[in-house]
Amino acid sequence: MDNAFLTGKLSTTTTTQPPGDPEDIDEYTDEQMSVVQVNAKARNLLYNVISGEEYEKISSCDTTKEIWDKLEVTYEGTNKVKETHINMLVHGYELFQMKQGESIKEIFTRFNKIISDLKAFGKPYSSGDQVRKILMSLPTTWETKVVALESQDLNKLYYDDLRGDLIAF
Repeated sequence: MDNAFLTGKLSTTTTTQPPGDPEDIDEYTDEQMSVVQVNAKARNLLYNVISGEEYEKISSCDTTKEIWDKLEVTYEGTNKVKETHINMLVHGYELFQMKQGESIKEIFTRFNKIISDLKAFGKPYSSGDQVRKILMSLPTTWETKVVALESQDLNKLYYDDLRGDLIAF
């Protein structure tokens, strides 16, 4: 082969390629028809749940897999983008503090957003960790309530119970 390549004398014999899908749908096997039908159903489902703007992004895709991959990158980003987003959320979680003039309802709303986003990216925090983080984020004006709550077993204090206790305070 090396000599043929160097001399420019290539063999004219061709190797047989494995047969692909037949061009005529009547020649498809039952297995091939099943795959075609599943693909068509999946594409139809995806087309029905997206907006016109999203359709423009995927209209050139030939297979359901291509459509899915394009939508996944569009909405979740590449792995590097996901990791960066997770890192930013973890950073926001670690630095989380109650803002001046913020109510308990507002702090929990803001904290829930971070927790929900982290969970969606596969980085959930336990209820105990969430309770500890909220208690650590409160300013010194809440110190008496925090000390009283910390005297309990924080692993048994649920996040929603903490919210109710702090709102009642």
